[in-house]
Amino acid sequence: MLLSAADPWWADWPKFLPGWLAFAWTLSVGARKVWLRSHKVALGAADDVLREALITTRKRFEDITSNGGRTVDWFQEDERGETARTIRDLAERRKDRILCRELRAVAQAWDKAFAPAPPMRMSDWFPDAHHDPQVRQEQESDQRRFGEQVTSAHTGLGHLKAALDQLNKLERRNIGR
Repeated sequence: MLLSAADPWWADWPKFLPGWLAFAWTLSVGARKVWLRSHKVALGAADDVLREALITTRKRFEDITSNGGRTVDWFQEDERGETARTIRDLAERRKDRILCRELRAVAQAWDKAFAPAPPMRMSDWFPDAHHDPQVRQEQESDQRRFGEQVTSAHTGLGHLKAALDQLNKLERRNIGR
């Protein structure tokens, strides 16, 4: 008989307890490694590069909103023309769906801010000069386009804030900063 009244099954628990505790500890360490690995993959490589790109983009959006819009030549100077492409490239390196969605929305908002940018006009150099009706019509059209630009920049700032919040959340989970 496997079990006898003289030797109950619960009498042997002190012998088996260390083995079961070691087994449970091993499972928990393995689960934690898998969990941390998934968060590192979601955060992606070079999170500091992403943060720097987002902060630079935020400064550029704020520049657009504070000046009431910008012309095409401003968007094409320096590395501003590569802003949307850089954000999209960095989004492709991430596995977190929320962060990727917000990064793509930031890049799309940059494109929408760039699209209505009017060209630099000669009349901008002489604001006090008497202009013919065609120049005044161009200036009115430019003001409308600047308004669209500022609206897109505000939308981009909202998505950028959400992307930074998600990046901070992932870093806190992963690194503990």
